[in-house]
Amino acid sequence: MKPDAYTSIEWSYRGRVLHLTMNRPHRLNAVDAGLHTELAQVFVDAAADPGCDVIVLTGAGRAFCAGGDLDWQQRAIDDPASFDRTVVEARRIIFSLLDCEKPIIAKVNGPAVGLGCTPALFCDVIFAAEDARIADPHVGVGMVVGDGGAVIVSGSGP
Repeated sequence: MKPDAYTSIEWSYRGRVLHLTMNRPHRLNAVDAGLHTELAQVFVDAAADPGCDVIVLTGAGRAFCAGGDLDWQQRAIDDPASFDRTVVEARRIIFSLLDCEKPIIAKVNGPAVGLGCTPALFCDVIFAAEDARIADPHVGVGMVVGDGGAVIVSGSGP
């Protein structure tokens, strides 16, 4: 995809630094189908972009990313066939973050929850606002950290 084809992620440059902003502030940048698809592609496109050397990922408004959009999740429950596409995209999000040879910085400007904490934690460096929090609600209900985050989140002992 070309930068102007993205509808949920805004591309902007400051010199050779590419700023990727998840741009759904009215939903605290919660991931819907469109943003999920774009996250699965954006780091591949940014890695191939000759106009940047560094990538910064952030969220518009007061949140980095509030996780999965509940309306999108309900539609996924109603249409189980969509789960296959979501799993493929989730894997691409993680692998494209890991495969990107350019440094990726998470600028965590507010809550990074669930599906929002995963890309933040897979970035090379995290800069977080003092009031930012990184959390995964899966753990609170006895589930494994979701969206591929289980491989990077480690618990601490007592």
